[in-house]
Amino acid sequence: MREPKPQADLSLLWTPFQKRVEELLKAMRLRGYDPVPFETYRSEQRQKWLWGVGRTHSMKRTPVTWTMDSRHRVGKACDIISKSRGWNYPAFYDALREEALKLNLRDYAGQMTFKRDCCHVQWGGK
Repeated sequence: MREPKPQADLSLLWTPFQKRVEELLKAMRLRGYDPVPFETYRSEQRQKWLWGVGRTHSMKRTPVTWTMDSRHRVGKACDIISKSRGWNYPAFYDALREEALKLNLRDYAGQMTFKRDCCHVQWGGK
């Protein structure tokens, strides 16, 4: 099975969350970083594919997602990376965490640790 493409369009997000993500991106730019959304809304097909990584396919990879009930599915989550340096940029993710916390955004578990999935921010409430 081929990987379904991620959607990076901010307009696919739930409007109140979209506004916070836009504020977060602006704050990161003011700090001198180059943030870009990697994934916003996630289709059911893509969620199933990501959940299957390390379980039903791509067996030599670590699982990508831990649930089928992702906030990406309802437009209340966004993965943000550095345009120039991609996924491996610890200083970028430290700054992203700091700025996300100021906006009351949470990590994948609805907490504020941002340890396992450092690019992921989501709406704090249900």
